[in-house]
Amino acid sequence: MVASAQIDALFPAIDKTSLPDAKFQKARTFTSESLFDYMNGGAQLYLEYGCLDAWVNELSYMKGKYKVEIFRMYSPAEAFGIFSASREKCLCMPPLSSYTCQTKYHLQISRGRYYISIINGKGSPADSLASIKIGEAIISKISEPDAELSTFFPGYNAEVIRQNAVLAKGKLGLQNGAPDNEDYLKDAVYETVVILPLTDKYVLSVKFGSPEDIMKFATLHNWRTESASNSGNKMATGENVRILSESHILIEIPR
Repeated sequence: MVASAQIDALFPAIDKTSLPDAKFQKARTFTSESLFDYMNGGAQLYLEYGCLDAWVNELSYMKGKYKVEIFRMYSPAEAFGIFSASREKCLCMPPLSSYTCQTKYHLQISRGRYYISIINGKGSPADSLASIKIGEAIISKISEPDAELSTFFPGYNAEVIRQNAVLAKGKLGLQNGAPDNEDYLKDAVYETVVILPLTDKYVLSVKFGSPEDIMKFATLHNWRTESASNSGNKMATGENVRILSESHILIEIPR
């Protein structure tokens, strides 16, 4: 039996009061414990990013059929994280929030602490427009700010960060969102890494749990830690390393 989440009044679920012309099926809700009943193996990625609960429904709207999933994550950072690890090759980025991605069949949105997925069946321009209208109905119910990533990459272009950064909390996030950097981080103990892939380099902004974890990471990569500084220094292994705080470093790795 599927365990239902207790969706509170603040959860941005939609119904006919939000979209009077839509026909909704019976909504399904899931806790973090019952998410496997819905997603099977895929649930582990969402749990790695701190998924608290989820709301799923299917609806008919503007002559199309749509599957809507709303996942409530631990914080806006985790919502962006699952968005970034799941993001497809975007055809456009509708201005619904700071982080959106739309293909012919799929609209993805990170808004506040929510990751929203809207899938259509035909991939037509009409379906894309209807998906945006569904998305608008959902985000109108969310007052939380979106994740702020500029502090992870001081000095880098905000628009480049918005369009390309990937936030990972663990192994599965790296495998899905930044597989090129998986080996580099495979033995590291960290809290969060945000990866910015650029033409000439990868930029890794890594938050550790303690300065000791940074020292262990430095040992893994044979760094001379005394040469790292706030302004950045090039290591013998090729990386440029900047200290952002006692438990946060920025690593630039040439491609």
